[in-house]
Amino acid sequence: MNIRQMHEILSHIEEIMVIGKKAGVDGVTYNVMGLVRHGAELRLLILQYDENFRQMIEEYEAVEQPENLGRPETNRVLMRGDRRIDALNPFQSVAKVFIGKSEYRVNGSEHRRLSAQDWESLLVIARFLDNGWQPNDVDYQNVDMLFLTSLTLDGDYDAIPAFDPDSEMRFIMRPHSVVHQVEKPITLVVGADYPDRITFQDAATGVQHWFQINSVYLSDFWGEMEKTFKDPKLQAQMTPEQIAQARSNFEKHFIDVCPRGMCLPVIEYECEDNISLQFYSRSYLEAKPSATGRSMAFMVQPNNPTGILGLKLRAAVIQEPVPANTTAIEAELFQAVYSAAGGDIVL
Repeated sequence: MNIRQMHEILSHIEEIMVIGKKAGVDGVTYNVMGLVRHGAELRLLILQYDENFRQMIEEYEAVEQPENLGRPETNRVLMRGDRRIDALNPFQSVAKVFIGKSEYRVNGSEHRRLSAQDWESLLVIARFLDNGWQPNDVDYQNVDMLFLTSLTLDGDYDAIPAFDPDSEMRFIMRPHSVVHQVEKPITLVVGADYPDRITFQDAATGVQHWFQINSVYLSDFWGEMEKTFKDPKLQAQMTPEQIAQARSNFEKHFIDVCPRGMCLPVIEYECEDNISLQFYSRSYLEAKPSATGRSMAFMVQPNNPTGILGLKLRAAVIQEPVPANTTAIEAELFQAVYSAAGGDIVL
């Protein structure tokens, strides 16, 4: 950082408005600093402090060797996040903000942990201090234990809208996903019948849930994509050059996920309405993380919209290639993903 860079950061701040509302949610202390305008962009800034996060960081660093920090030993440890410590962020899924009677949609957000080297954020905070912002409840915390959330409000602005800073603020949350560990071993037999429901326990809540397997099969994604590229509907929508480029991009990225001649296992299942499941092979979970870390998101359409119980049929892909003659996979129901409604925050 040099003086010129500092000047450029400060010059982008065309206007600020201090709000300074403070409260706590789920053990997190936060202070709604106010609004800052960069050109036509308007952002709402919230400074946060999580005491539990600070304690966990200190306890972890006291017992863990520095060379092991952040180095997962297996894919299980990596995905379970045993060595990952996250601070709570009550504002991670804000859809709209009401300030008094004015409504603002949120079209982007950023959540970052501060540090003494984060000059951009620190200079913005300094501008708020110069304009009378009071950092109550966070003023004596180390900078590297603070988090700054920036919510970008939809629209173009030539000035910060006029409103009473003492007006009620309401943060409207969008639905979001919550991931809980399960880690239930299960042997998946290709083509077998699964007449009974399978129960599993949420490791976080202890609550019992169930799922019903409808089928387990091996999918030849190379063959399926070849059919897609030869589909007359696609050929009518894209030029031969575009199709060739799409084919090249797929082959370039997919070859590391699944070599030609190999298949990926697919599980079609029914479950409670707000739950989807993630399966992995046990061999993958116990293996060391790949140096490339490459993966792809798969959207597999089940063969039917509903299953044998009359519920929505879902599909999960195990992203570990297996030979086409595989008959059984030693796997785990690793995680359950819950669709959660957002709890609004009112100040």
